[in-house]
Amino acid sequence: MAEAINVARFIDERPLSSFQIRTIILCALVVGLDGFDAQALGFVAPALSKDWHLASGALGPVFGASLFGVMVGSFVFGGLADYFGRKWLVIAGVLVFAFGTLATCWTSNVSELLMLRFVTGLGLGGVLPNLIALTGEYAPQRRRTLLIMLMFMTVSLGSAIGGFAAAKLIPTHGWQVVFIIGGALPLILCPFLIGWLPESLSILALRGTRNDQVRALLGRIDPTTKFAAGARFTIVEEKGKGFLLPQLFTHGRLLPTLLLWVMFFMNMLDIYFLNNWLPTLGHGVGLDVQSAIAVGVAFQIGGMLGTVLLGVSIERLGFHKVLFATYLAGFASIVTIGLAGASLPILVPAVFVAGVAVIGGQIGCNAYAARVYPTYIRATGLGWALGIGRFGSILGATMGGMMLAAHWGIPSLFNASAVPQLCSALVIVALAMLGMRRVVGAPEETRSGAMPAAERT
Repeated sequence: MAEAINVARFIDERPLSSFQIRTIILCALVVGLDGFDAQALGFVAPALSKDWHLASGALGPVFGASLFGVMVGSFVFGGLADYFGRKWLVIAGVLVFAFGTLATCWTSNVSELLMLRFVTGLGLGGVLPNLIALTGEYAPQRRRTLLIMLMFMTVSLGSAIGGFAAAKLIPTHGWQVVFIIGGALPLILCPFLIGWLPESLSILALRGTRNDQVRALLGRIDPTTKFAAGARFTIVEEKGKGFLLPQLFTHGRLLPTLLLWVMFFMNMLDIYFLNNWLPTLGHGVGLDVQSAIAVGVAFQIGGMLGTVLLGVSIERLGFHKVLFATYLAGFASIVTIGLAGASLPILVPAVFVAGVAVIGGQIGCNAYAARVYPTYIRATGLGWALGIGRFGSILGATMGGMMLAAHWGIPSLFNASAVPQLCSALVIVALAMLGMRRVVGAPEETRSGAMPAAERT
């Protein structure tokens, strides 16, 4: 019989090659540009509103349309990848958000802007799940979590760079320059993606008809390996039985699942409220455009450093203690933002801590949810939690506009937006009380066994 090569085991048994590093760097660059373009409107909102003479909160529906596009794009592009492969869906998504961003420069009213930000969101939402999958497939198991986390961090890095660019260039070149940069950079990257980004090894191996392509890609990972002429390449995937969604609510998982959905909804509501409205609200308390954008950048930097800080802390202290403290810090920092006014010595540290708590806390949510469910429904559980969270992100992006239109004061607005952090802290307490030290749904006789340190309360 022909030799059978397990693709995942082949990667796990070898050191990280320059080919794999280049692949992951390409994925990180796209994610960084995704972060830049996703935040572009938030950074230009004060200048654009002034240029178009818009009332406070008029851009709320535009923020919501962009996030709705992200949600739709993640479903559509993710499904199409099973037919056309991840590489070309990533490139298609990059082209969609690049041209959508460039076209934004020529908009002249809110209706046109709303339509183009929805289109841009389709591309932005389409690339991320495929890039996560590619990074995971080309990373060895021992480094997979770290590499995916580092790739996620480039979202905040791209957003922060966008903020710096906006602060420096908008006063002299107008708000359009941010969209020109955000559209041109992905187009410049596209030829490198076409030439260097590899196709999904899992998809190629599952098809069973692309052995030559799999052989070539594995040969680039380890050029010293010689495969037999008739070698077959396989991928082993664990599958559940029947329709998986109802199994999120059986075997004692109903309440934990609903609590997770509340936590994702609340945290993503705050992420997108602060992402989109911090520069505008900073401008509203008397900061100039550059200072208002710098405040938004502090949020992104806090998110980058918070991801590393919380990851190390969770390994030592467990999810429940760290996330509870994180959400309390998020609550306190968001309230402080509302009270700080235009005082930068108070405002910038408060926004930084909010970035640590809200952005870092969401990545902690993702890791926590992945440990809650048994392996065979883990992807379904995490996918639905993120999907529910997207509804929170849409509400968060539009909530600021609704509150401003209703003439809410800045302190009251931030007090209201701090409440979701308190809700998430209470959810973590409830999950801890439900005994979430163990994997939900594990057989009764295994529930009293010791768990890894990361899962202890």
